[in-house]
Amino acid sequence: MKKLLSIALMAAITLSLAACGGTPAPSSGSTSGNHSATSGGSGAPSDSSTGEPAKWTPTKDIEFVIPFGAGGGNDILVRKMIEIIEKYDLCPVNIVPVNKSGGSGVVGYTYLLSLGAGNEYALASTSASFYTQPLTGNSPYTPDESNFSFTAHMVKDPVVLVANPSYGFTNMQDIVDYAKAHPGELKWAGVGNASDDAIIMYMFNDIAGIDLTYVPYDDGGLLQAAVLGGHIALAPVSLAEAQEHMAAGTMTAIAACADERFDAIPDVPTVIEEGYDIAHQQSRGIVMNPNVSEEVLAYYSDLFRQVSETTDWEEFTTSNAMTNSFMPYDEFATYAKEMLDDYSTYLALIPDL
Repeated sequence: MKKLLSIALMAAITLSLAACGGTPAPSSGSTSGNHSATSGGSGAPSDSSTGEPAKWTPTKDIEFVIPFGAGGGNDILVRKMIEIIEKYDLCPVNIVPVNKSGGSGVVGYTYLLSLGAGNEYALASTSASFYTQPLTGNSPYTPDESNFSFTAHMVKDPVVLVANPSYGFTNMQDIVDYAKAHPGELKWAGVGNASDDAIIMYMFNDIAGIDLTYVPYDDGGLLQAAVLGGHIALAPVSLAEAQEHMAAGTMTAIAACADERFDAIPDVPTVIEEGYDIAHQQSRGIVMNPNVSEEVLAYYSDLFRQVSETTDWEEFTTSNAMTNSFMPYDEFATYAKEMLDDYSTYLALIPDL
């Protein structure tokens, strides 16, 4: 009798499920630990409410490679983005900053590429050397989609020309006068041999008819130390890097390499106001390894779009005289091609490259 009741009960349950269209829910282990299923498109789990593939989200910590040393403009920018993501709980996992300095960014980008094509958990920040080092044969990669996935463009970053106070320079004419009286003596520091820092100096040399000597450093932290120590007379640095030192009187702001004066230092003129059309600005964005799926790129692109729309980011970019110029992954890829062409032209100004 008990056996008959059990059979009847099972039959009733089966009929009930069939009538309701019910199917057993997948177990929690059916996709656990299998991130390739969520990044390959056809293998992605479905959103039960819409039937559409579920959007990719990270499930383990993300490594954010900073290809420069601590304290430089790139380092400050990345750590601010991470701070905002944590503050507003924009990402379900930790994003861990990792400095990999050397070779004007080449060490960091080489490390990123070593993590493997399609890697969903590694990002890297870009700067001018991302384009210039390959163009000058100093890097094993090319800054295009065969080597990188372009994830998001964040800012355009103008710089301020600063001097060690011991030289007594207060404007660009002071520099020109001294350089003409002491050709080749004044040293100008920059990050890398072929960078925006170098391009600006060679533009200045060409326009003013002077002979400043370029001295490359591997990262912004070392560059600052050289200027503060009096080993270097001049350097173009981001406002974020220099503002504290300018306030303390250990760096003198000469001119802003920008289209307009910086709100934070309104008394400092632009290089254009000083009579020199060298207002070149640096682009900063985020890249990943090649062959990252579109849905993963879309996730990170949207994450950094959210960062760019916070009041915290607006305040950060404004106070550091940056232009908030977010571009999603597809637009950034197109813009990067244009930047590569532009740098090919700029680098022609630099001798012996």
